[in-house]
Amino acid sequence: MKARDRSQDGQATVELALLLPLLVVLGLVLVEVGSLASDRVRVWHAAREAARVAVVDDDPSAIQDAAEHSGLVGITVQVDPPPGDRIQGEPLTVDVTYPVEPRVPVIGQIFSGVVFEASATMMIEQP
Repeated sequence: MKARDRSQDGQATVELALLLPLLVVLGLVLVEVGSLASDRVRVWHAAREAARVAVVDDDPSAIQDAAEHSGLVGITVQVDPPPGDRIQGEPLTVDVTYPVEPRVPVIGQIFSGVVFEASATMMIEQP
């Protein structure tokens, strides 16, 4: 029977110990990017929902509520034209802005300062 070469003992453990922090950071970055992608879709959805309400109702709080229904806290909504200038059959545009809040500690700070914007245009159904 041949004697084992003891110089290689523990090599796999050392390699895992060296790579594990990198794999954890990579996983956290993927979680944060997935969260950003989800927020981006929700901002588009908020703009469409706010526009749907705005074309039939000129109440600013109803329009804001429709945008906030997407679950994004701190979303701002701007509607053009203002309620007094709306004409049935003309286009109405809703612009939505959302400053992204990082979800993953430390890694999320890389993406701090990102602001998502979306716009939706529909025809006014009620003046």
